[in-house]
Amino acid sequence: MGAINTDTSTRKFTDMDAAALRASMGRFEGVCVVATVNPDGTPDGSIFMPSMPDDEHVILMLANNNTRANIERTGVARMVYDVANPTAADKAARHAGARLDLALVRPEGETAAEHQRVAESLPHMNPAVMILRIERILPVG
Repeated sequence: MGAINTDTSTRKFTDMDAAALRASMGRFEGVCVVATVNPDGTPDGSIFMPSMPDDEHVILMLANNNTRANIERTGVARMVYDVANPTAADKAARHAGARLDLALVRPEGETAAEHQRVAESLPHMNPAVMILRIERILPVG
């Protein structure tokens, strides 16, 4: 999570673009791990079911937990989304997904208008909703 644009993929798995991710999440096909950093520098990882209201944002429903606190503190997260197909004969077809660098869209400050626009498109906006902008999409493999 930073300004380095290094693609470390092996290209052994299928990559998903924003439209494919959105469609897959809408079908609840995959598993999603959200990675953040705790205040002491240790990693935090949690499993969530995200949604995408458009091709530029991810929605997470988070209670008051470490992941939420870390995102609110740092403003960033890394998400790995994977759709497994363990019976595929070809290794490249066994996983589809992406790694996403995410930035928090806050309801105040410079991202307030963006937050309002996305929130208006959500059918069930509540205090647990976190809106994150997709900064970069990388392959899973």
